[in-house]
Amino acid sequence: MTLAQKIEQVLKDELKPENIKKIIDLAEFLKVKENQKKWDEINESEHEYITVEEQTHIDEVKVKGQFVDQDEVLQELGISKDEIHN
Repeated sequence: MTLAQKIEQVLKDELKPENIKKIIDLAEFLKVKENQKKWDEINESEHEYITVEEQTHIDEVKVKGQFVDQDEVLQELGISKDEIHN
């Protein structure tokens, strides 16, 4: 049974109390899938914005287990933490 069929079945049951949790679960599932879809789109398009040299450097950093300190990056960019938490 597809997701659309499950939703249709739940709605045909006129939202009995036991089905409300099903709808909430389905909505949460859809939300997670949509977020994953956005990340997939970002990952697919990153080659348009990251040069081969930059990607090579990123891969080397990942392999070596070296990670960038967020505070250092923010400082280099001149951004305060307060600006990103709003």
